[in-house]
Amino acid sequence: MQPLGARPAAEADVEARLRGHIETLAADAMEGRKPGTPGGDLAAGYIASQFAGLGLVPGGGDGGFYQPVKLVERRSGTIAADWRIAGTVVSIAPTEMALRGGDGAVRTAALPIVFGGYGVEDARAGLHPFEGVDVKGAAVLILSGQPEGVAHAPGYAARREALLKAGAAAVLRIETDEQGWPQLRDTLNEPRNELADDAPAPITGALSPAAWQRIAEAAGLSALTPADMVKRDFRARRIDGTAAFSIDNVSRPYTSWNIVGRLPGNDPAAGALLYLAHWDHLGLCRPEGVPDRICNGTVDNASGVAMMLEVARGLIQSGKRPVRDIWFVATTAEEMGLLGAHALAKAPPVDAAKIAAVLNFDTVAIAPRGAPVAMLGRGQPALDAAVDAVSRRMGRRINPSDAANALAQRQDGWAFAQQGIPAAMVGGSLNMDLLQAYLGQEYHKPGDDLSQPLPLDGVAQDVELHVALGLMLADPKRYRPPPR
Repeated sequence: MQPLGARPAAEADVEARLRGHIETLAADAMEGRKPGTPGGDLAAGYIASQFAGLGLVPGGGDGGFYQPVKLVERRSGTIAADWRIAGTVVSIAPTEMALRGGDGAVRTAALPIVFGGYGVEDARAGLHPFEGVDVKGAAVLILSGQPEGVAHAPGYAARREALLKAGAAAVLRIETDEQGWPQLRDTLNEPRNELADDAPAPITGALSPAAWQRIAEAAGLSALTPADMVKRDFRARRIDGTAAFSIDNVSRPYTSWNIVGRLPGNDPAAGALLYLAHWDHLGLCRPEGVPDRICNGTVDNASGVAMMLEVARGLIQSGKRPVRDIWFVATTAEEMGLLGAHALAKAPPVDAAKIAAVLNFDTVAIAPRGAPVAMLGRGQPALDAAVDAVSRRMGRRINPSDAANALAQRQDGWAFAQQGIPAAMVGGSLNMDLLQAYLGQEYHKPGDDLSQPLPLDGVAQDVELHVALGLMLADPKRYRPPPR
């Protein structure tokens, strides 16, 4: 008999291997694993070598593990705008704006201007600011931040994308915090990365509080308060005037890679299960001369890649060959907007209609052994039932909350969920108190390095959970995805 709480020796071995992977991927030599850099190439090479050592079948094309992901880095150079409101030229300096979008030199005609308040469309709150207002071809201005008293308000990015989808030629956010403006402007002026085969984005950006104040005064909107803009009868207003924009963009194309391997099943025609974990991070994220300028990405997401490698090892060593094929993909450019995952979803290694489920690993080394099994993606009956059944069988507590779903669009599984493919993240790290604690501390900072404590006993326990879960999801008799 073992003492209460004793750990199997095999689990300690898994923990030791997890630490080895993490120490390699988060080492300073990788310089933060930014795609398009030597450190990023080193990380991709390490993962490919691990896939080969495990005996996975190459699935990246051309007989290798590498799936090329063609990217382009775009940076805004000189910007200018001509604002004419109610017959008056409103002078806005380049330092009071941030403009981005398009390729090369972008010049627009004089665009009509629409002010949309917060731009929140929320049927539950009775808010329909754009009802009866045509934004097609217009420059739309909306406030940043979340309106008070609106519980389900979508974030700014979702509001912006809805307006672009409706045909807006430009969407600019109005910053309301004068002290925060310099940081926002500098952030928006940083180089941005996109998939090379995506159409260049329309014009987006921001206005400083001082710039908006002058526009609002010229347009007769100064008396509007934030409270006015969340009233049910508030409607977007067409401003008497136009705005014309000029942006000179600089582009740099480059190639990164998703690393793809396959564990063959007994019946590939039965479909496939995908495991994902992004290998990239932020690279050299602080200016030269500071003591620590590397964002190593130890938890985010060297830990997730390490977990995926050990799940692959556990499935191979289980002696139980899956029925469905199981694919393992280390994705690139997640930190740039899930770009590697979107590229994978556009050209998956197996017919998308045959993908039974997608399980993603991200930021896993934050939960101790014994943490309840939680999910990002709870609310999918077939997948929920499989996760709960395996968890109970392994003696794990279950956290039935769907609170982690609030982060669904911030992780790689989202690229597949948008296509109706069941996707989730599962394990102890999905408990929101643990996640919020990490996000509020070392997330995306140089402190996410190897000096911090890593509860790898919890990761090792989740590896065991995912080996069992993978065998279930790869068995069409035990798991059937919903029709789509």
